[in-house]
Amino acid sequence: MFSCVEQPKEKEAVEDVYSLTISEMVTNPLDYEGSKVSFDGVIGHMCRHSGDKMRVLQEDDPDYSILVLLGNFADKFSPDFEGEHITVNGMLKTEIRNLEQPVEGEHDHEPGDHSCESTEEAIKKMEELGIEPEMRSYIKLESFEIK
Repeated sequence: MFSCVEQPKEKEAVEDVYSLTISEMVTNPLDYEGSKVSFDGVIGHMCRHSGDKMRVLQEDDPDYSILVLLGNFADKFSPDFEGEHITVNGMLKTEIRNLEQPVEGEHDHEPGDHSCESTEEAIKKMEELGIEPEMRSYIKLESFEIK
């Protein structure tokens, strides 16, 4: 006897995408560092100098905003888009600008080399020393929808 049974397919790894507000991302950026995120907002400003970035405002509270790096999508945007509602999908990245400050002179390593400490440990040490970490969160755009 012969039967035709469908062979199980290998499951593809599906990466989690966090649906967040801009305030959640900028308030707790390290919670989502390197994660795929999706959010709605209003295009508040398109860069007229380079044309490769925009600032997106939170719809219900424009005091919160986040920088979006357009990358390969730069030619899809223009200053005419300011005020448009948008859904953004991308990767959340966080840069800590003054990370060097608390560790200078403590270790024999090259500037910018923090392999001896995690970012969270470095931030904790900064806070212990009374240094407010200067964090800049941004999104690397992967897809979008203008509403």
